[in-house]
Amino acid sequence: MSKPRVVLSSAFFAALALMLVPLAGSRLDAQNRKNYSIQSDESGHAALGLAIRKLGVAGTYLQAPAHPDDETNALFALYGYGQGMRVIDVQNNRGEGGQNEIGPELFRDIGVLRTSELLAAHKLDGAEQYFTRAIDYGYSFSPEEVIQKWGREGIVGDYVRFLRMFRPDVILTMNIQGGGGDRAHEATTILAREGYLAAGDPTKYPEQIREGLRPWQPYKLYFAGAGGGRGANPTPAPAHVCRVDSNIYDPLISRTYAEISADARSNHKCQGMGGVPALPGFAPAGRGGGRGAAPAPPAGAAAQGAAGRGGQPAGAGGPGGPGGGFPGGGAYTLMATTPSMAAQKDKDETSFFDGIDVTIQGLAKYAGANPPAALTSALANIADQASQAKQAFDYGNDARTAAPIEAGLAAIRKLRADLGTMALTEVARYEIDFRLKVKEGDYENAVLLAHGVTVAAAADDGLVVAGQPVRLQIAAINRGATDISVTDVKIFGVTGATPCAPGSAKKDAVFTCTSNGTIPANAKLTEPYFQDNYWKNPKNLAAYPMNPDVPFGVPFAPTPFHVALTIRAGSVDVTRDVPVEYRYVKDIYFGDKKMELNVVPAFSVSVTPSLAIVPVNSVRPVVREVFVSVTNGAKGAADASVSLSLPAGWTAQPAATSLAFEKEDESMSARFLVTAPRAAKTGDYAVAAVVTSKSTGDVKFSSGYQEIDYPHVQRRQVIKPAEVSMKVMNVTIAPGLKVGYINGVGDQVPPAIEQLGAKLTFIETNELAWGDLSKYDLIMTGVRAYERRNDLRAYNRRLLDYVSRGGTVIVQYNKNEFNQAQYGPYPAQIGGSGVSGRVNDENVPVKLLQPSHQVFNFPNEIGLTQWQDWTQERGQYFLGKKDPKYTDLVSMTDSFPDNPGGQLGGLVEAKFGKGRWYYLGLGLWRQLPAGTPGAYQLLANLLSLPRPWR
Repeated sequence: MSKPRVVLSSAFFAALALMLVPLAGSRLDAQNRKNYSIQSDESGHAALGLAIRKLGVAGTYLQAPAHPDDETNALFALYGYGQGMRVIDVQNNRGEGGQNEIGPELFRDIGVLRTSELLAAHKLDGAEQYFTRAIDYGYSFSPEEVIQKWGREGIVGDYVRFLRMFRPDVILTMNIQGGGGDRAHEATTILAREGYLAAGDPTKYPEQIREGLRPWQPYKLYFAGAGGGRGANPTPAPAHVCRVDSNIYDPLISRTYAEISADARSNHKCQGMGGVPALPGFAPAGRGGGRGAAPAPPAGAAAQGAAGRGGQPAGAGGPGGPGGGFPGGGAYTLMATTPSMAAQKDKDETSFFDGIDVTIQGLAKYAGANPPAALTSALANIADQASQAKQAFDYGNDARTAAPIEAGLAAIRKLRADLGTMALTEVARYEIDFRLKVKEGDYENAVLLAHGVTVAAAADDGLVVAGQPVRLQIAAINRGATDISVTDVKIFGVTGATPCAPGSAKKDAVFTCTSNGTIPANAKLTEPYFQDNYWKNPKNLAAYPMNPDVPFGVPFAPTPFHVALTIRAGSVDVTRDVPVEYRYVKDIYFGDKKMELNVVPAFSVSVTPSLAIVPVNSVRPVVREVFVSVTNGAKGAADASVSLSLPAGWTAQPAATSLAFEKEDESMSARFLVTAPRAAKTGDYAVAAVVTSKSTGDVKFSSGYQEIDYPHVQRRQVIKPAEVSMKVMNVTIAPGLKVGYINGVGDQVPPAIEQLGAKLTFIETNELAWGDLSKYDLIMTGVRAYERRNDLRAYNRRLLDYVSRGGTVIVQYNKNEFNQAQYGPYPAQIGGSGVSGRVNDENVPVKLLQPSHQVFNFPNEIGLTQWQDWTQERGQYFLGKKDPKYTDLVSMTDSFPDNPGGQLGGLVEAKFGKGRWYYLGLGLWRQLPAGTPGAYQLLANLLSLPRPWR
């Protein structure tokens, strides 16, 4: 199934040799691959230089932030690119509870998007990405609540596992002193510290030891910030701090690490972070600059090339992230150490690695005070080869780096084989070999870079179905100074793939192979391995069940479709494992993109709407339209029959519809009229679409895929059941309403308006500028419309004129962009009347300040019942400081001590001329897709405001 258009030509291999953006060395590396802010991480002078920096260094830096965008990208670039360390980002969660400023994805699906955005950021800053099992269930003012919702034991165990898996020298987490803001940051720090303290104790989480992991406690644990704590009982500022400067110009990359950070962070676009970096020498608006001492490279490591200074603020972390938005900027507090590092607490530091020997020769420390001579000699030889490679590179002779890199790789392989013969403890042997294995991979990567070798595998289709034929094109491109040989090609995930014969590629030539095979008949549909078990039932722990078939904590499951080439380059053999990818052009704005092969159903089925409202006790039978869309994923023509699976007593017309497809990717739809029984009780009823076909035998298809694809991220897909949730509820709306809707960032409020029975029209720019708005009974603006819609800001006066002549306008929540001008009829600012302008406890009582107001009485009575079963929160971004002409209609007091006082601004009315203007901070936009009955009743009353009620 080739829905994204193929751009391969008959001259594929020739074009590939000229314009390929190469892939990384394994299927997991493909997710974490990075391009060092240049064209490629596997070709070119700069990529080789960065790889050589790693050869003499055996240090690992691990960061443990809370949510996507809390990471400090500048530190990844500084320690990874500048100093050759392994750098790892272990996010607590995937940001599932946040808002989406670029599209409709929410809950688990926005977690998929934010995971993809992290991977896009790390292509620039160089970090590897992993996650604990925790789910971001929303904003919280209580770290205790967060820990209880996540499950303390499980999340601490995840941090312990990661520390034992990666054995980092240093870990940085967030500030344990909260005192405001999302306290999930503080909860993350508490649990990460507990993980740090437990990871070295073999009696803690012994099942991990039985699995083969070994105890390990990093030398140091740092907290972000160094200004002391906040809150009621703050800790004092520490006597000594670590100040890290990321404003270091790297001539190999032609950027400062802080500038790389700014570019990396701009990939968090669904969080509104596609900002404009400040010019060098100027601090960004609202942010202070910073300056610290430049950290020196570790002894024996490649120099980081600190030839000059940039102008970005030190730390360059995100708001609330490690190193950004905290007191001290680029300053950090050393909170815990191993005994050997205890003295560092009494020192001011300029690097997290002060006092730690992370050179390759330093691995001898694991052998004790008197390491075997054979070990120290072998390590010295490896370090010397790294030094010779750097010297050749510094002289500008990339080709001459190959010989010492090959010699270093051979020396590492020999040392690993010889460790068993040396007088070492079993623990020492494990620690040394663990790090040598990582270093072997670095040397293998450097060998291919020194020889100018890149590898790629492409398929003729991107969306494939089980049993489908597929053609693979495999290439090893040689841009180096000597010939290479491909001695073996292994193809995985494809049944009956024709083998590739060994071959060679001379300088500036390409080894090629075309292989034909079949997608296995039992191929599983491609979808994220982290499945939603919380949002469907918030009483569960906010944690994903871990899939034992997927490497622990990876962003996405590795693709089963991959190719491994063994290449003889110079004197050594190196195996490069790459995913099979598909190249396509989605549209002219996306440009050339690549994706891994995604397995989709032979018939992809979706339904509209996903949620339908059925008023209870209706005088006449309630009929709802259900549209079923079916896409043929198989090659060629196909037949299908579509029907609905109905609850007892429900009926559909017609009973079934036949569809005849002429080609692959063709979509057809069927319309059904579903009638609810008059005696239907309130509740949730599922209506599912089912597709059968003679070509697939007894297989029934009742799901489809939803793609998550934006220009800045790789395409992903989620599998959705083809199911309508029929919500039978007691709700009434005034008849004959005409509603104009000014869309914002893609919320799901418009379908709810239509389900209630109002006629909905989207107001576009021309109509907003000069159209007749008086034809609408009411106009509503979508979520964050004042951020997204330039035309709304420009023609806002037209809305106010509409109100003054007797119209009704409802403005759903906006962020601080609403404060840039007076968009309401009178002065007002976003930002709550209390501490935060939000109420997080979705169960707190709502006080009606004007109980006789129409909005609480017509056509539905709003009482205690209507505020039950809300999800995630009551609302956010309430209207705060405002003119007395505004009237608050509700008040709420959050249950958290750090969010005290009655919160106003959640539902506000202003009379203006002959009409009324409302601000709605209550989170109907979250409640309506969840089918919360009270939210539908409140929405019906809001829409009915133009109608007289008594």
